[in-house]
Amino acid sequence: MKGKVLACQTMADEVQKVLPPDLDLELLPYALHRVPQRLQSELQKRIDADTDHDTLLFGYGLCSYGVVNLCSERHTLVIPRVHDCISLLMGAREIYDREFAKHPATIYLSKGWIDQGAEPLAEFKNYAETYGNEDAQWMIDTQYKHYQRVVLIDTGVGCREELALYTRSVARFLNVAYDEHPGSVRLLTKLFRGDWDREFVVIPPGRMVMQRSFL
Repeated sequence: MKGKVLACQTMADEVQKVLPPDLDLELLPYALHRVPQRLQSELQKRIDADTDHDTLLFGYGLCSYGVVNLCSERHTLVIPRVHDCISLLMGAREIYDREFAKHPATIYLSKGWIDQGAEPLAEFKNYAETYGNEDAQWMIDTQYKHYQRVVLIDTGVGCREELALYTRSVARFLNVAYDEHPGSVRLLTKLFRGDWDREFVVIPPGRMVMQRSFL
């Protein structure tokens, strides 16, 4: 396999933690998540532009259907069979599903999400610069009013104490509960090793990624 990894910037530390030296890596901006059509378009551009590899591995899940309809005439495409990167950070789709069943109204943070400012406290500060504190607070209250918990996923990257301290501050800002959950790079390790069992969607050249493949 002459492979390359395409991954979201929020997964950078976890990916690099277990990336073998024989795999290339290309990180894409986090903000693409906000418009799934843009994510799909950008991923397809990277696929079409690549002529140096025969296998492309994705540090993404279904991600609001951002990977649906991806295709290549020259590459095998391999994507973890998960809904989004939270399952990747936890190490298994089943782990996230169990957590969601118990606590659906949860915001999950990791080092990458915090580094990218992809959380309520950073969003409030950005809104406040444009709209002022009062309007910024209203926007945050509206956006996050149904959430009841903020959870740090500890994948063993970065300083756990600093990440926990910051995540607690996000929970206090929203006036919700704080918790921690152990993370894992198990799925990423399997992806990079070529251990592609039922936990992965494997698309051969000439085929298209379908939504039903993630059921």
